[in-house]
Amino acid sequence: MKLEDLHAAIARLAGCERLLVYDVPESQAPERADPATPFVHGGEAWWSYVERRRAIDDGASLNLLVSLRGLRADERLLAVNWGAAYANAFLLVEPADPWLDLTTAEGVEEFAQRTGRDDADGLARAAYAEWVYWVRDETGTLESREATLDLSDLNATLWQALWQRLPNTFAPADFLASLTLLNLRESELFTGGREVARAVVPFLTRLGLPVLYDARPVIQAMRQLVNAGLAWVQDPEDNGRLYRGPAQPIPDQITDERLALMLR
Repeated sequence: MKLEDLHAAIARLAGCERLLVYDVPESQAPERADPATPFVHGGEAWWSYVERRRAIDDGASLNLLVSLRGLRADERLLAVNWGAAYANAFLLVEPADPWLDLTTAEGVEEFAQRTGRDDADGLARAAYAEWVYWVRDETGTLESREATLDLSDLNATLWQALWQRLPNTFAPADFLASLTLLNLRESELFTGGREVARAVVPFLTRLGLPVLYDARPVIQAMRQLVNAGLAWVQDPEDNGRLYRGPAQPIPDQITDERLALMLR
């Protein structure tokens, strides 16, 4: 089986337009000579990948990042976070077998023989998938976690499986907890006449925060903070009317869309 046939099958399995394939062979993998510095060494395939990632690193939408092999913890972080503006908008998916390597013809042939599959689409579906995401523990340390995506439906795509999994992984309460901490510790992110809608930005840029599959949990969390007196907003549609705390809550009839346009 040709490498390009398998890669085309993976693109079909992905089921989305904003797809980035991590095709860097282990021999060209990035690494840091000194973990304390931002400098990275890597082969030509790594730098080609970085350029392709940069082209869609715009925060306009979530992106599916499919790796052709299982990655070390440090390489995972480099693939998603190194030099990226919107790292938390890249959803990393790796093969179910952490030792699988589909970057070489030999690896593809070995996997085909092991699974007894000779069609590219069947081989791609047999290879995937583990979704990798990041959270912060009680000490604030960033750690990766893995979740197996359900592809038991033969019509299921990676993108569909991810969108089914995201709300179960990151509930509205998780967005509220994260936004509360950000508001207390880094209020400058939101104040200074910025629109409430900009509260979503950290959820796109920072690994360890809930993945922003929907802006509504963030806007609704902001409503809760304002009504609890932990934040305030002004409504430009109502002569700059101020809302803050139980005595001046945001009226229920004000929609999330209107709240998103209010200023902090």
